[in-house]
Amino acid sequence: MPSIIHCDIAVDEDDCEKLVRIIQGNILKIAEALAGDLQWYSQNAQLVPDSFQIISIQPTDNNRFKMLYDFSWNLFNPCLDLNETSMRREEVLFQVKPGALVFDVIDNERPSPADEL
Repeated sequence: MPSIIHCDIAVDEDDCEKLVRIIQGNILKIAEALAGDLQWYSQNAQLVPDSFQIISIQPTDNNRFKMLYDFSWNLFNPCLDLNETSMRREEVLFQVKPGALVFDVIDNERPSPADEL
């Protein structure tokens, strides 16, 4: 499932520092897609929105890049005396297209019981 950041960028842009600035400034637009479904960890898991940090961006192919990033999520359950924050490191591929950065985010939504039957 693609996630898109619309921006003023040329198709042949290959300046990784410029890409970091563009993505970091717009990362909240695609934060939930990048974090995925935290229900895999717990029904009480919640994304810490301002926690996204880009570690690196590396070119892979023609107009394609790989981004390594960190984010945090919080698990709070007073009944179980839980209040923990964990950090995850993930990577995602994206492509520079006219006027946009298109991220190839893997849909990892937890299946419902109906899907399992």
